[in-house]
Amino acid sequence: MNNKLYKMMNWPEIEEIIYSDGDNPHRILGAHKVGSNFLIQAFYPDAKEISVFVENTKKTYPMELADEAGFYAVLVPYIEKFRYKLVITDVNGEQTSVDDPYAFEPYMDREDFIKFGSGIHYHIYEKLGAHPMKRGTVQGTLFAVWAPSASRVSVIGDFNNWDGRVCQMHRLDPIGVFEIFVPGAKENDGYQFEIKTRSGLIFKRPDPYAMLSRGENGMISVISERKSIIWNDSKWLAKRRKFELDESPLSICEISIEAFAGRHEGRSTIEEITSDILEYVQNHGFNAIELMPVMKHVPGHFYHILDFFALDDSNGTPEEFMKFIDTCHSAGIRVILDWVPTFFPKSSCGLSGFDGKSLYEYEDPRIGVHPKSGDLIFDYGRKEVTNFLISNALYWIETFHIDGLRTSDISRILYLDYDRKPGEWVANIYGGNENLEALEFLKQFTTVVHKNNPGVILITKETACWPQVTDSVEDGGLGFDYKWNNGWTRDFLSYIQNDPLFRAGHHDELTFSIIYSYTERFILGFTHEELEKGLEGLYYLMPGDSTQKMANLRLAISYMMVHPGRKHLYMEPDALTVDQSVFVENMLSKLHKLYYEHEALHQLDSSDGGFEWINNMATDECMLSFIRKSNDSQEMLLVVANMAGVGRNVEIGVPADGRYTEIFNSDDLSYGGSGVLNEGKKEARRKEVDGRDYSLSIKIGPVSLCIFSYVPYSEQEKKIRAIKEEEELKKEAERQERRAALKEMQSKEEERILKELKEKYERELLEQEKAIEEKYEKIEEERISTIVSADAIKSLSSKKKAGSKTSGASRKNTTKNSKKQ
Repeated sequence: MNNKLYKMMNWPEIEEIIYSDGDNPHRILGAHKVGSNFLIQAFYPDAKEISVFVENTKKTYPMELADEAGFYAVLVPYIEKFRYKLVITDVNGEQTSVDDPYAFEPYMDREDFIKFGSGIHYHIYEKLGAHPMKRGTVQGTLFAVWAPSASRVSVIGDFNNWDGRVCQMHRLDPIGVFEIFVPGAKENDGYQFEIKTRSGLIFKRPDPYAMLSRGENGMISVISERKSIIWNDSKWLAKRRKFELDESPLSICEISIEAFAGRHEGRSTIEEITSDILEYVQNHGFNAIELMPVMKHVPGHFYHILDFFALDDSNGTPEEFMKFIDTCHSAGIRVILDWVPTFFPKSSCGLSGFDGKSLYEYEDPRIGVHPKSGDLIFDYGRKEVTNFLISNALYWIETFHIDGLRTSDISRILYLDYDRKPGEWVANIYGGNENLEALEFLKQFTTVVHKNNPGVILITKETACWPQVTDSVEDGGLGFDYKWNNGWTRDFLSYIQNDPLFRAGHHDELTFSIIYSYTERFILGFTHEELEKGLEGLYYLMPGDSTQKMANLRLAISYMMVHPGRKHLYMEPDALTVDQSVFVENMLSKLHKLYYEHEALHQLDSSDGGFEWINNMATDECMLSFIRKSNDSQEMLLVVANMAGVGRNVEIGVPADGRYTEIFNSDDLSYGGSGVLNEGKKEARRKEVDGRDYSLSIKIGPVSLCIFSYVPYSEQEKKIRAIKEEEELKKEAERQERRAALKEMQSKEEERILKELKEKYERELLEQEKAIEEKYEKIEEERISTIVSADAIKSLSSKKKAGSKTSGASRKNTTKNSKKQ
């Protein structure tokens, strides 16, 4: 090496490059103006020789080997608009001409870093990740990654033999964004980020912003342009903006694309099964599809997302998935995605410990680790993390025209003590158990999505009764559009699993939901969390034999469709037998037709004015009856449910006079029932039942539900009914009058008879008392007489004896006296 070149070498920095320890390789590698020359330095460990070909002058300058590790340098005369290539000869003598990655200025600017660090760079996925592009005349790929704790980051891939020493990245900002433009790196090349920690540990990570990945766990990210198709859904998107949260009907069919792919014996692309899915959904009558997570996930675990921006292989290519959504929109079907912003798996293939330390997750395990599942919780205090999540939501909405997102359980992140015992959690700055950072993230998320994409609906699951989930952020709420009514699902399934013989003791589980039904905008659902295999899971929850199980299943679905709240049903194809599937399809199709046609079943779902109990107290009979109403006072539907295992003939109170027609009965033969129906139009009659002036007499089969539509009488009919009612009232009044007269006669006759009987009984009583007196007087006399007679005889005898003694004494005295004389 010549002396002039040697003196220009910064050996400490060269050592930093050789040992891959630095975060600013652009400071030394590439071309740098030194006086009247360019100092060009390159590091290619596997190169035998390297030359610099100057495109401006067509001259070639051999580079000198400055260090045997593969560090080369050369001085080239300075010229304006300098352009060059590196001509690399490997150990096999093969030459390759490449553009120098270190000849390009940074792509991201200060504004990007400020917005990203503030959590408001909502399309950051357009800057971070891998983006094929042309810079000047050079085609390549821009790589950028956020890894603030790394001491060095390199991009490795098919374009550089997966050598982490070659494409070392430049830390652009203190927040930790690394970037490099790699010429020649093209679409479909695999890549990873090789990260070196400050302790010297080196490991590989997939790109968090990769839009395509390969391998079972998505460990290899794939360079991919942001895809698009020629969309045909402009009318649908315009119509979507007019969706009324409080009035428009919404019935969601939750499915897994993988389940439908399994029906096709190896034909698993989304394009092939689109028609199958649409036919299934439309035949059952749903107007929305909710897809279980379509992002790259742990095999068999949909909700353990590994690549938040990459589509899982089972869902086809991005273009195929877009065509699927476009086809759904053409058919009038809304597409909702399950989205998981609350946790991610502890896996080296995902975000866990991404740059050697806790980055996307909280560092403190008392906040950042779910105690039961071991899943990691996003660090909502880092604005870069919340930016990642919000931009991910917007990516799926805006790139794939998704119509809604359903988040996983937000209770897990709203409460710091969720599933934790005392001493296992850390209070917030005010000493409370609320995660204030997560709270702000959710508010920001709902606000941004609604602002950028009006008409997109946001649904959430929240199980710990956080208030105002579906109220607007301005009104102190979280800003979601709908919330799963898990309380209703839990209570109803608890009730319906009981044998009908024992349901009376659980009646409150049926009626309790109405108490809180209007505190939020609710979605009623039998979801994948309650049912393992869709309707098959619901079927096996039911008591009894197969016939009874099907009757209970029909009742459960029917009750969900008439209860206030939007609808959600997890479905799996081929879950039931063919006959059972046909019966359920017939019933659901009919129920959905009624749901869309009758505003009473959806228009006032969020207002207590849309529901009125008729009788919710028939506990022993296991019966319910209520009215569903709309804004039109003339439209109302009467719903009667028999949860008991026996059929009944019952009288049901109705709120108004008119004709009532049964428009649905879950016991219909076409649904697999026994056929206990109420045919024809039924006229209400004036008879007080359930506290109502009018009533109907109906019959209802065991464990079944029926719906009656109401048609009021015309004015002429009302006049005729009034005349008839007047006559009926007169007749009734006359009947009452005659009944009263008869009762009065009866009372008088009863009074007379009672008086006679009383007198008779009194006479008989006196006679009996006299006879008793006489009897006992006689007995007394006889006894006394007996006593007196005995005493008299005794006394007489005593007197005789006494008399004899007295006579003797007298005689003695007489003798004595005579002697004295």
